[in-house]
Amino acid sequence: MNLQIVVYGLGPIGLEILKKCEEQLPGKVIGAVDIDPSKIGKDIGVLTGGKHRDVPVVSSIQQIEAQTELPLVAIHATSSHLPSVWPQIKELLSLGYHVVSTCEELSYPWTRYPELSKEIDAYAKEMNRGVIGTGVNPGFVMDTLTMTITSVVSEIYSIRVMRRVDVTKRRLPLQKKVGVGKSVEEFNQLAERDQIGHVGLEESLRLLAAGLHLDVRKVTNTIEPTITPKAVQLSSFSLQAGQVNGLHQTSIATTVNNQQIELDLIMATDMISEDRIEIKGDMNINLVIPEGIFGDSATASIIINMTKAMAAQQSFGLLTMKDMMFVRYTSA
Repeated sequence: MNLQIVVYGLGPIGLEILKKCEEQLPGKVIGAVDIDPSKIGKDIGVLTGGKHRDVPVVSSIQQIEAQTELPLVAIHATSSHLPSVWPQIKELLSLGYHVVSTCEELSYPWTRYPELSKEIDAYAKEMNRGVIGTGVNPGFVMDTLTMTITSVVSEIYSIRVMRRVDVTKRRLPLQKKVGVGKSVEEFNQLAERDQIGHVGLEESLRLLAAGLHLDVRKVTNTIEPTITPKAVQLSSFSLQAGQVNGLHQTSIATTVNNQQIELDLIMATDMISEDRIEIKGDMNINLVIPEGIFGDSATASIIINMTKAMAAQQSFGLLTMKDMMFVRYTSA
């Protein structure tokens, strides 16, 4: 496949994506961007544990030279919140890159940021480029996969998607993001300020509803801490009984026709990982994925597969997973 890839943002997820790009699409990464002084100047091959590639990490996208006759795709992995990353994405679009981003709020921003969404859509179309936010959740388990399953039903009464994640197997930043190690009081204070929790649950809900053409009348979101009843030793720190070991988060929609969509997420240290999709309609469906889809490595895979899809497609503007022919693995 003829394409050129730039990885923009080399945090834990960005590095995982870069490593998989080097393994699956050797030679396609023409540059990597990060502001971390400890990474700037390092060769991307060495940084990912591979062979020297003579491609150093740079601090600005302007420092990367690309061949304009080949498709350009930037994999963007810097932040969860759309307003803070829009200037980065806008610069990438202005330089001729399609953008595939891990930004959770970009997965379906039309409800939370209607005016910004219009701006992004208009600018991407002006540049004849596409921009999309995706990942495992949001981006797949609770929205795209669920949409796909509805292909075999003719009527839907309710949808319930449950995701259970054992965070002992996940990276430290995610453990902190869901409140592991905090007191209940600290967790609740942060929750009141919308400064803790999984970003993108309502985006998944809105994306799913939009993809199914369901007219949402009301959405209710909840978040509460889960508490460990016993001491737990994690790889980086210890938990004492009574401390927060994760969260329980829900986003529930009622449609104008009284159908219900419920997304139920628990991420905690005492969880058995599992993904479950229940659809009630003219035919009832209960899909269970034992052990669940592991977020970090699967996110890298879906981002790379979407990158290949974006290089080949001809749709421009602000796109979501409902707009794409469903992404799947394709050999290089």
